[in-house]
Amino acid sequence: MVGVNGDVQNRWGWFLGVGILMIIGGLGAFIAPFMVSLVVEVIVGAFFAIGGVVMLIQVFTTNDGWNARVTYLILGLFNTVAGVMLLFRPLEGLMALTLVMIVAVFVSGLIRIAVGVMARPEPGSGWVIFGGGLSVLVSLYLMTLYPEVSVVLVGVMVGVSLIGEGAGYIRLAYGLKNNVSVAI
Repeated sequence: MVGVNGDVQNRWGWFLGVGILMIIGGLGAFIAPFMVSLVVEVIVGAFFAIGGVVMLIQVFTTNDGWNARVTYLILGLFNTVAGVMLLFRPLEGLMALTLVMIVAVFVSGLIRIAVGVMARPEPGSGWVIFGGGLSVLVSLYLMTLYPEVSVVLVGVMVGVSLIGEGAGYIRLAYGLKNNVSVAI
C-alpha cells in the first residue's frame, strides 16, 4: 500500500477490531433504536447547554468589543435554553431533532440533484442525481410518518452509520493486511 506507515500497516488487527465493534454497536442500535435515540438527544442537549454556558462566560471575559459581547450573549442564551429544553423535554426534543434531520436529508438531496445536473455529461453524474432523488423521496416518505417516526429514526440512523463505518474499517484492515489499496 503506497504511503502507509509500516506501524499502521502492522496494526491492521486494531482496525479490524474497531470495525467489528462498530458493526455490533450498529446492530445494537437496531435492537433498541428508541434508547439510542434518547441517548443521542441527551448528548446533543448537554452539548448545547455546555456550549451556551461557555458563550455566556465569554460575555464577561472577552476583550472583543460590544458587538462580540452581544453576539455571545444572544447565542449563549439561545444555546443554553435549547440545551436545557432538550434535557428536560427529551421526547419533544427528539421530535425536533428528527424534523431537522429529515429536512437536512431533503435539502442535501436537492443539492446533490443540482450538482449532478451541473456536472452532466460527466461520468457518474447520473448516479449523483439518482442518489439525490432517492434522498428527496426518502425524506418525503419520512415526513408522512412524522411525528411517529421520531422515537426511533435517530437510533436507526445511528445504527446505519455505525454499520457503514464499521464496514469501512474492516475493508481498511483487509487492505492493510494484504498490502492493497482499498477505497473506504
